[in-house]
Amino acid sequence: MLRVTRVEKSFGGQSLFRGADWFLGPRARVSLVGPNGSGKSTLLRIVAGLESADRGRIEMPKGLRLGYLAQTGFTVGEGTVRQEARRAFDEILELQARLERIEARLARPGESPEDLQRLTVEQSEIHDRLAVLGADDVERQVYGVLKGLGFREEEFDRPIATLSGGWQMRAALARILLQRPELLLLDEPTNHLDLEAREWLEGYLRDYPYAFVLVSHDRYFLDVTVHRVTEITAGCLEDYDGNYTFFESERRRRLDVRRQAYERQQDEIRRIQRFIDRFRYKNTKAPQVQSRIKYLEKMERLEPPESPGRGMVMPRPISPRSGKTVLELRSATKAYGDLRVLDQVDLRIHRGRRVALVGPNGAGKSTLMRLLAGVETPDAGERRAGHNVLPAFFAQDHSALLDPRHTVLEAVTLLAPNDFIPQVRGLLGAFLFSGDAVDKRISVLSGGERNRLALARLFVRPANLLLLDEPTNHLDIQSKEVLLTALKAFEGTVVFVSHDRHFLDALADHIIEIGGGGVREHPGDYESYVWRCRQEGDADTAAAVRPAVAKAAKGKRPEATRRGEAESRAQRAAARRRGQRLAELEEQIATLEDRKRRFSEVMGSPGFFAHQEKADLYLQQLEETERELADLYGEWETLAGD
Repeated sequence: MLRVTRVEKSFGGQSLFRGADWFLGPRARVSLVGPNGSGKSTLLRIVAGLESADRGRIEMPKGLRLGYLAQTGFTVGEGTVRQEARRAFDEILELQARLERIEARLARPGESPEDLQRLTVEQSEIHDRLAVLGADDVERQVYGVLKGLGFREEEFDRPIATLSGGWQMRAALARILLQRPELLLLDEPTNHLDLEAREWLEGYLRDYPYAFVLVSHDRYFLDVTVHRVTEITAGCLEDYDGNYTFFESERRRRLDVRRQAYERQQDEIRRIQRFIDRFRYKNTKAPQVQSRIKYLEKMERLEPPESPGRGMVMPRPISPRSGKTVLELRSATKAYGDLRVLDQVDLRIHRGRRVALVGPNGAGKSTLMRLLAGVETPDAGERRAGHNVLPAFFAQDHSALLDPRHTVLEAVTLLAPNDFIPQVRGLLGAFLFSGDAVDKRISVLSGGERNRLALARLFVRPANLLLLDEPTNHLDIQSKEVLLTALKAFEGTVVFVSHDRHFLDALADHIIEIGGGGVREHPGDYESYVWRCRQEGDADTAAAVRPAVAKAAKGKRPEATRRGEAESRAQRAAARRRGQRLAELEEQIATLEDRKRRFSEVMGSPGFFAHQEKADLYLQQLEETERELADLYGEWETLAGD
């Protein structure tokens, strides 16, 4: 279906592809992997026809339907979310518009018999074509895909322009999926998806009838969706028939084979060179010497294979041991204005645990994390830190707080205690900053590099409690493994939020589920949490976590029982949607209340009105903030009163 032949591509003197060959069949399920900057996105753009290769050919059948989702710079329309999704059915919509025009003419008097006959034939042909295209199923498909990607029904008619970049990406992804192209190219489709939406996309791709190519840093997502991994290495494309876990083990085996072959060749070269050096000036050995010299000249030298890499040894300051109880919330309540996010929460974190906070977007995970970190205080109840607790908090926007003028080395050294400064380079090396990379300015770092640096700074000071809110955002698979290794070796306590399933599965040993203003504790790892949801028959909870588990939990029951359960599920689902929207409103109101507070502080400072133009700008922004708050409060009161 797709053939890439001898493709070459260079940027600024750097060669990405050197005679790369690749082939995809009609049902290929492929992950494209390689280090950042290796050319994954470039290859997708070349295949999509958005960029040209310097040399080589891209061949595919004429008329092949191709869909491409870019990592950034994706395009969306100017209408609503629903209209964006319906753009996938342009042919159907055009045919329906033609059909309406034909039916209007047929209903009009005065058409000639010849025109009536022609219009009737065309009407019949359009009906047949619409039946083939499944026109009656459009709204059901639109509804299913938008819901699966996390849109609430009331958001279907929201203008695209009012959405954040992450939600615009979801709308663009919905349109591409609904087009059902014969070759689907997705560059980081899970970047802005929560757990529930990722689970839905996994199921969608498992059932997808055509070929697709993924670039993703979510190894669990790759494990359950792809059957083949293509690695970009040394400017070429190397295939591995299996999922990502198979790729990792097979890649190690191939590297070992190459290393052995390289070492054998080096031994042979050294042996021959010793013979040449020993007998170079002996006339009796001249023919043998010349023969060996020619042999070495003609020998095709093997490239030195990639080094196996050493296990990460990360230096850390010595931290004191904390008390058995690290953090405790007693009847903690958090509200923003009249909006209550957490209500009478009791929670105790014990020393040495790796605690994952889970729940739908807007449930209050970040609010709970800020309370635990002491960044915010509860409105009622109390937060108590245990004996000798030294916390370190990583917020979602932590990397944005880095000073762009500093180098990587300066950003960490400035935080380090004096006795730890000699070990800073070792710490940075563990987080993949080595050599000249430590002298790079923060202003030129990528999003993933900034996150890695921000995480490295957590380990530079003594701490026995790490509170991490989405630490895996923007990290590639290798960087996530680095962080995972560091956290597993950490001797203190870890509380974290993450949408990466592999990260959750590998690290968490205690789950706290958040929703409806409360918390629910689940001792054990993430898989145990899912299993308990299934055993308890909580279909809604299980579906929100892992649809395959929810499906397995359903058995055959009497019709009356199924009807009753369906009604109960519908009621719970409606309540859950209302709760999710309330939580989102509460988060938005908290942000605006904080903005309003900052405006008031600035405007209350001495000499504020000395610069009238600046004062007018602040007054205008304050009025806009108050109007937005009034609208949000109104919506919250309506929902809370239902």
